[in-house]
Amino acid sequence: MTKEGKKNMNKIRTIMAMLIVLLVANIMTFPVSAYDANSPYTVTVNYIVPNDTTFTVTLAGAESSIDFNPGNRNSTNVEPDSQNAGGSTPIATIVNTGNIPQTFGVNITSAQYAWVAVTLSNSNDYSNPITLSATKQTPTGWSSISAAASIDAYMKADFTDAPGGTLSKTMEINSSVS
Repeated sequence: MTKEGKKNMNKIRTIMAMLIVLLVANIMTFPVSAYDANSPYTVTVNYIVPNDTTFTVTLAGAESSIDFNPGNRNSTNVEPDSQNAGGSTPIATIVNTGNIPQTFGVNITSAQYAWVAVTLSNSNDYSNPITLSATKQTPTGWSSISAAASIDAYMKADFTDAPGGTLSKTMEINSSVS
């Protein structure tokens, strides 16, 4: 056999060896046993849906801010405009529009003025209130809120020697996965 013939024969042997390896590897991946009416094939089906933590906040009436208007500089139990605790109208309603239970928290973004104390409750009788501060707090009834469920926020403020004019703070309502 010529040198060229030996070279071609080695190529053919190499190709055949690779084909045998591929054929054996392919056979190994097939199931070892067959399935039938008494032994059905089973497989896990996964549904991978991302968590949705969206929510909405609706203020009472046509409000776009929460405004307290005390009668004088030393007023107590002042409700914000459009809230009517006696008529069960909260200043804000929060709806979990996501797809998982959520816990809601509330805070203002900087220290509260010394001349005002604002309390917040999920109940119109102001039971179990929190005092609004720069520390995030979870009011009673604001934990593990199911998807499509809602919670209310009732607020009132006590003013002591308040200065005249309009001063403001930024309030945050945030959520976390329950």
